[in-house]
Amino acid sequence: MQAGTGLELILNAAEGALQIVVTEDERLLCVQEWHKADRATEILAPALAEICTTLGIAPAAFRRIACVRGPGSFTGIRLVLTTAAALRRVGQARLAGLDYMQALATSAVLQHNLFYGTPVWVLTHARRNLVHCQPFMSYGPQIPAQPGKAVDLCSPQEALRRMQATVHAPLPEGTDPHRCIHVCGSGLTRNADVFGELTGMRMIVAPEQAEMIAMPRLVSPDTASLCLLARHGDYFDADIEPLYVRPCDAVENLPQLAPRMGMSGEHALAALDSMLERAPQSEI
Repeated sequence: MQAGTGLELILNAAEGALQIVVTEDERLLCVQEWHKADRATEILAPALAEICTTLGIAPAAFRRIACVRGPGSFTGIRLVLTTAAALRRVGQARLAGLDYMQALATSAVLQHNLFYGTPVWVLTHARRNLVHCQPFMSYGPQIPAQPGKAVDLCSPQEALRRMQATVHAPLPEGTDPHRCIHVCGSGLTRNADVFGELTGMRMIVAPEQAEMIAMPRLVSPDTASLCLLARHGDYFDADIEPLYVRPCDAVENLPQLAPRMGMSGEHALAALDSMLERAPQSEI
């Protein structure tokens, strides 16, 4: 039986940055972060090839590949999941899907050394007047932040209402009743009209109970949180299913786009449904 985790690749392109991490038996070998989201498709493959050449490893040598599966950019999610699927087919790697919202919440826990029971809310930009919204709880620096509810879409105003409501929610046993609620993610700065007072740093919700502490600069997971989630990931000999959450813009706009292709909106939607229901002819 092989000891340790072996060579591991971690990929994330769910939002504004392309992140590539390589470890061996949890020892950090390489970290690259590209803040060129619109060029991630052309950057990833050459960057991986250069990393493998520099480290003297073959792409087929990775034993584990952990990819952030969403929610976030459709293009970025597809890019890393397709890359992982291709590497799985040429090697022996097992794959694990990582949650982007959990990675951000865990980054907040690690960067601010948040104690057990500290609430962390993650808000990321989904589209105009919509954010991905999810509450988490800190379990300390050795365990990934744990979700309180599933991620969903809501307006920034609704997200603020939900966070304010947690002030009066029951606390885990043994936690400080005078707690702080930490908030991070791109949804803060992208909706400054709603969170303007909060993004200033602190907003007192109820002086006798809690205050909100904003982390508007925390918009990408840090390396430590990605490695921690990868360490706790569930790995399988199968491709990773994406987590998109919000509907695809192209599908929603299909009735308006169809006439440009000489089709009616109804015909285009029916054709799309047929293609999505069609069984694959090959696993490749």
